[in-house]
Amino acid sequence: MKKFILTVFLCFALCLGISSPLATTFADEIASVTVLVPTAIYSEADIKSEILVEKVDTGTKLTLDNTSEQNSDMFYRVYIYGIAPNASENDVGYVLRAQTLDSTITSPLKTLDDNATIKNDDTKTYSYDVNTKKYIEENIVLKKGTPVQVLDGYDKNKDFTYIAFYDSNNNIVRFYVETSNLRVPGINWSVIVAISTLITCATILAIIFGIKGRKKKKERTK
Repeated sequence: MKKFILTVFLCFALCLGISSPLATTFADEIASVTVLVPTAIYSEADIKSEILVEKVDTGTKLTLDNTSEQNSDMFYRVYIYGIAPNASENDVGYVLRAQTLDSTITSPLKTLDDNATIKNDDTKTYSYDVNTKKYIEENIVLKKGTPVQVLDGYDKNKDFTYIAFYDSNNNIVRFYVETSNLRVPGINWSVIVAISTLITCATILAIIFGIKGRKKKKERTK
């Protein structure tokens, strides 16, 4: 009996490690982006690097270079042929993700792949200013229960999380919200703690009663 309880406990602990929501990531696979606001293109995934294009106009479509991994979760690696002066077909640069939107996201065949909801009413949205490194409050406020898509992964320890959602015109837009205002489906850790505690107690009791049972058996055989 003791071995059975111990086996159940170990299997349960293993399942927790596999299904932990902290290991969950959300993929953001897109082929091209459209510039939302006039933005620059940099030579590297760093705003301190050389500026290849001072200003790319709103509405400009940029093709992503998906032949290699993106170098930063804040930047997209894009082809700059026809955008930057004297650029060849294979030349690339980096544009801020927060200032672009998936070019196909408004297509009837493309819908919001929501994986979370807003937890509180009057949740404020923010854009990120890379120059001041501050979050700027926007005029869009989200209601409790609003479905959203978490982008670039979810980390409950971060102050802000990058999300996509439908605006009042039914277009999909991207902004940041405070992570504390998000409800991401996962395991109810309070229930897990309670169950783990019960299993641990049961295991300890089984061991104690097993020892007492052996002692009584020895005393009867004397």
